[in-house]
Amino acid sequence: MLRSMIALLVLINLVNMSRKQISDISDDERRKIIGDFFDIVTNLKTKKETIGFMIGLLSPSEILMLARRIQIAQMLLEGKNYREICDEISVSQSTVASVARWIYDENNELFKKQIYSHQCKIGKNKTKEYYDSILSPYEQLNALRDMINSKM
Repeated sequence: MLRSMIALLVLINLVNMSRKQISDISDDERRKIIGDFFDIVTNLKTKKETIGFMIGLLSPSEILMLARRIQIAQMLLEGKNYREICDEISVSQSTVASVARWIYDENNELFKKQIYSHQCKIGKNKTKEYYDSILSPYEQLNALRDMINSKM
């Protein structure tokens, strides 16, 4: 299920960065390409497959933008207010509001459950070694790995 949620974040990000407007794509084509995208993402079986797919599809900055939205969701669910989040991670209030609308939508209970589950499983004290173990097989993510390591 987390892969489906990541797929949705990727799709939203790709639509936002696209030169075409959503209205420029016919309803039929939109349904097909979005359906294909979700089918492909939900067919990924392992963390390694998912990471490899996302790395092939997205640039390091796109991955970081998506990860930032998940971070905002985590901070909101921890009880932080908009101002604290904006000040702590240098994002706009409109970005925080967008994520808040998404996570507090009654249809997104599963997303909140995934965030809580992830926080319990990993804990708050993630180490440099933890991140390196995830990213080390992927040479193309050196820039992202360097960004993470510089903050630790």
